[in-house]
Amino acid sequence: MPQEKLHFIGIGGVGMSALAQFHAMGGGAVTGSDRLLDRGEIVDVRAKLEKLGIRLFAQDGSGVDAGTTRVVVSTAIEDDNADIAKARSLGLPIVHRSDHLAELVASHQTLAVTGTSGKSTVTAMVFEILAASGRSPSIITGGALRRLEDLGMLGNAARGESDLLVIEADESDGSVVRYKPEIGALLNVGKDHKEVPVLLEMFRVFRSLSKRFVVNGDVPAFAEFRQGARTFGFGAGCALRASGLETTPGLVRLDIGGVPFELPLDGRHNAENALAAAAICLEAGVPLEESASALKGYRGIVRRFERLGTAGGVMVVDDFAHNPDKVRAVMAAAAGCAARVLAV
Repeated sequence: MPQEKLHFIGIGGVGMSALAQFHAMGGGAVTGSDRLLDRGEIVDVRAKLEKLGIRLFAQDGSGVDAGTTRVVVSTAIEDDNADIAKARSLGLPIVHRSDHLAELVASHQTLAVTGTSGKSTVTAMVFEILAASGRSPSIITGGALRRLEDLGMLGNAARGESDLLVIEADESDGSVVRYKPEIGALLNVGKDHKEVPVLLEMFRVFRSLSKRFVVNGDVPAFAEFRQGARTFGFGAGCALRASGLETTPGLVRLDIGGVPFELPLDGRHNAENALAAAAICLEAGVPLEESASALKGYRGIVRRFERLGTAGGVMVVDDFAHNPDKVRAVMAAAAGCAARVLAV
């Protein structure tokens, strides 16, 4: 795809900007448009996209021309959009974001992480472990990694030198059923954008399309996924088992497969995230000791129990938690940090 000229409609969105950056980082020509950019919003996104050589246009059709080889759209883009109309008049292929990502998944050694909670964090952890162990991976995800932000990037995409690609496989729009990864990972399930029976059916398809599979063995609803998979969890019977969990403000300790892990994070849920990441990386050939070393310096992602500062003795934390399971996890983590918690 690097030789193609791609145009992204709605390039300011998290999923779209990640794909656009990935293509530009590989030397490809990229253009894009977004109504938020037209209104003078998301200025930081504009600056960082343009820094990669991505040309941004008003969403009036002017960014699409005969040199464009593919137009990528997201679900949020209406059918009467001016860029789409221009692409149709030129006979250009128009593909959905998830179909474009599915092609990238199929052309790489992809590790795809799904589940209703923890995807962004586990995806980031897997990427940081692979990077720290010298495997030079790429990443396409929905959360901004602090480590990448520190390099002046948006943080939701990076392109390495190997064919390893780590992605967050979204179940909320059903696109998870389009991906055929080398390693698929299933973290958990709970009512979120869809009902649990619907989610389980999607996960069955995802399982069937994954060459190898890693699954949370502590989830009763995942019993059917255990056969032939690497299981992880705190319970007996899991192939990779964690124990000795200790949480204090800003620090999580646990043993994973007999190897001590220490994370600069809060909450039991992050112990579970680290366990999942270690299991995925173990399946990819990374020893537990290397995972432990990498996660000791894990920087986290934006708006995941992000400590904004302290004022008047009150610690202020921002978290994107947007389903009941996530809210419960964040509240439990907060309760471990202070005697009194005020949630807004």
